[in-house]
Amino acid sequence: MAKGLEVEMSDFFGRQYNEAWKFDGDEIARLYCVPTITVRGDGSIHCLQSREELARFFQGVLDTYKGQGLASTNMYELMVVPIGDRSALASMTWRAFDAEGSPIREWRQSYNVIRLADGWRILVSTFHLTAAPA
Repeated sequence: MAKGLEVEMSDFFGRQYNEAWKFDGDEIARLYCVPTITVRGDGSIHCLQSREELARFFQGVLDTYKGQGLASTNMYELMVVPIGDRSALASMTWRAFDAEGSPIREWRQSYNVIRLADGWRILVSTFHLTAAPA
């Protein structure tokens, strides 16, 4: 893997994406392609087909996380695989913390990202699920 791509993904997810989660659903939505697909931790699959739909969806996710005490996140164990010159698969583990800095949850997630004229955008996000569907 090209070190430059790893640095770009570290910046995109560690800074831009993480910062967007401190604001609102609209800030998060601007980092995604339209349409986008997301596979959530509960196994549900969502195909979000407008910026407004993305913003509403991620505002709901953000509200849920904040209701659970989320104050900040960090990522580690970043792995990046280039897919051609303009896309990549980035996988990382996220850790969420409460206001006192205590961890409240952890999960692994992968993203298929595409480089557009105005920067990287997420096309697909997938939580790493551990159980077979019921």
